[in-house]
Amino acid sequence: MGRFLGGFVLPLLLLTVQLAIAMFFLYNSLGAAMITSVVGIMCVLVSVVLGTRRNNRFQSNVMKCQDSRMKATNEMLNYMRVIKFQAWEEHFNKRIPAFRSRSLAG
Repeated sequence: MGRFLGGFVLPLLLLTVQLAIAMFFLYNSLGAAMITSVVGIMCVLVSVVLGTRRNNRFQSNVMKCQDSRMKATNEMLNYMRVIKFQAWEEHFNKRIPAFRSRSLAG
């Protein structure tokens, strides 16, 4: 338990101390403009976090569609003999492009 806390608490404590010292020096050199710049940095940080979450959701949806397409392609390749004997080629020829168009649409 000690190693776990030491691995996370110490860097957090050091980060807090470093930020406090940096803010002190910035305020001494820039004055009130430091507050404006910190607010601007926070706004950019929030927009980056929101953009990253949106991108991750989009990427997850694309990967799900690609997985279903790959599963259908794999199924077709594994059961090629049965598909040929049962004349199911048309069914799979329609099914796989449908998965592809769904994955490209996002």
